Amino acid sequence: MSFEDATAALKDQEDAERAAARGAMMEEDKQNFAAKKTEFDEMRKRIRSRASDLNMKKSEATAEAIKAATQRAQAGEEAATPTVDLSKFSSSLAGPADEDPEDVLTDEQKKEIDKVGQLPIMEQIGEELKNTKFPSPDATLKQALLMVVIFVVTAGVILKADEYLRFQITDWGFIPRSGEVLDYSDLSLPEGFTDAMTDTDLANL
Repeated sequence: MSFEDATAALKDQEDAERAAARGAMMEEDKQNFAAKKTEFDEMRKRIRSRASDLNMKKSEATAEAIKAATQRAQAGEEAATPTVDLSKFSSSLAGPADEDPEDVLTDEQKKEIDKVGQLPIMEQIGEELKNTKFPSPDATLKQALLMVVIFVVTAGVILKADEYLRFQITDWGFIPRSGEVLDYSDLSLPEGFTDAMTDTDLANL
């Protein structure tokens, strides 16, 4: 079986499963309706009896509406829902589709929408500063003290960690201690290391 045939077979199988599920649901609905048919008949009888006691008469328009709704329900159709045609409504400010909405606004409308934005630049800065809430001296002092404490604690942790690592690496022998002179007298030089050296270099070696 090719890939296309396998895909088509799988799609047919899924369609058949969905159809079977829909059929099972419809059958279940029919069984539930049949099980409650007696209850529905009793309810209709009580309603009719009550209407008769109150001398209520069903209008022809109501009867026709009930009949049409019943027919639609039996046919499995959904009642038509009236829709609203929004194209009939238009805004007094609406313009062509490619027109900027701000272009159709008057100066008075722009001032009403954005009062600060229509002011001169210096007045805008004044309005922003007037609406800005600055911290109090107490809050500023508390914030500064908190930053000092954080700085001291962080610096102490870093310095102590550096000291610990430095001593630990020194104890392991990776770096020499301060003032320590290493002895390389027992170090064997590679062959030919002194061939290019003078007598003075050999004396200092």
